[in-house]
Amino acid sequence: MRITLCFDYDSPAGYRESFRMRDTDPWADYKGTEALLKVLADYSVPATFAVVGEAVLAGTIPVHCPEQVREIHAAGHEVASHSMHHKFIPPMSYSELMQDATDSRRVLEDCIGAPVTGFVPPFNRPMHFPRRFAPSVSEMLGLHRRGFGKQSIPSMLAALREAGFLWSRVSFSDKLHRTLELTGLARPHRPEQPFLESGVLAIPANVMGFGDAARTLVRALIHTDLLVTLCAHPNQAHCDNDENIDRLDSLLSELKPARESGLVTFQRMCDAVTRRAASEVVFR
Repeated sequence: MRITLCFDYDSPAGYRESFRMRDTDPWADYKGTEALLKVLADYSVPATFAVVGEAVLAGTIPVHCPEQVREIHAAGHEVASHSMHHKFIPPMSYSELMQDATDSRRVLEDCIGAPVTGFVPPFNRPMHFPRRFAPSVSEMLGLHRRGFGKQSIPSMLAALREAGFLWSRVSFSDKLHRTLELTGLARPHRPEQPFLESGVLAIPANVMGFGDAARTLVRALIHTDLLVTLCAHPNQAHCDNDENIDRLDSLLSELKPARESGLVTFQRMCDAVTRRAASEVVFR
């Protein structure tokens, strides 16, 4: 089994744009990332940090933290984009999304001196994906009070391809299959696996945090070659929830024997692109 850990580095820019985090301690991501880097180093586990571009601009910490982002990169972790300003993507026009994605990629690459190939959308939105039986009425009708939806997962990925990205984390729910499960007409299917859409590798988010849901999923799939994506936020590292760093430490400790025996490997999200490219004649 392959596991990828993906941390959404929102920064105070993200708190400002959020629905419920405007009063968050501005140091939360900075301090949480310090703690995460230590635990990841203790277990020699690589991860992906999706960073809001505004966080690497010149200025004072904790609002601007380019040195910490360079530290993330120097430790062998992947730096991906979490947009430029953590704006809500569904109501954006195509050109607005293109500009945001392009700007974020440029400033992050300037910061770390290396390519940035991945994108994690703020709020895990859009989730609108009709072709996969995952419509989002709230996005289409603008029920979030941020404007009517213009973007779907395929249209977002098309913009990201044009902006030069190779992968994006996505989140959606197949409502048809879920309904069939509840009525007993279908078995629960395996976690969604990476797939190519609009020329970009879409990597589904499977579980948020490192608690019981993560442990149950990992234990069930430990003898497979499937990819499991566990997501969290550095600003939650010291909170009492499933994203707590102690739960991560406990999970990594539990999986140490399986890693040593080769049953489990940890990888960055960009490694899924390398794996996909190696299995296809043409990826892009």
